[in-house]
Amino acid sequence: MNEQQHQVSIYKEVTETPEEQEKKQHLKTIFADLESKQPDFLDEAAKSIIERVTTFLAILFGVIALGGSFPPKFLVSQPWEKYLVIGILLCYLLAMAIGMWAIHPRNYGRYLYDMTRQENEWNRLITRKKRCVRWAGILFGMGTVVLAGLIVSIIWPVS
Repeated sequence: MNEQQHQVSIYKEVTETPEEQEKKQHLKTIFADLESKQPDFLDEAAKSIIERVTTFLAILFGVIALGGSFPPKFLVSQPWEKYLVIGILLCYLLAMAIGMWAIHPRNYGRYLYDMTRQENEWNRLITRKKRCVRWAGILFGMGTVVLAGLIVSIIWPVS
């Protein structure tokens, strides 16, 4: 009898109101929906990077074509500007290639009766797409910063 009086409840029961339960269920539904749409979102992000790279490559070629003759005077007179153009091209082309790799169709194992393997396959798919989109975005950003530097160096020549 004495032992029963000294027992301390470790777990404190939490009662939720119907509004709290509804809010919790609503959040679960939202996150489940986000997770199911994640591959589509990552594919769209990769396509967006490809479109932006294409646009900025057109800007780069426009900047190069500003000179009346080829190669433009700024590329001949300033050899480091050649390296900027090469760096921009490399960043943009790599970003485009990685973006295209992210949306490239693949075969995936379905593992209908092994949920652990199916979950591992899902995680592998999402991880690969995230990594590709992240690196494509980083390369696109780097190329854009270098392009901005090239444009500034053309506008304000350092003498």
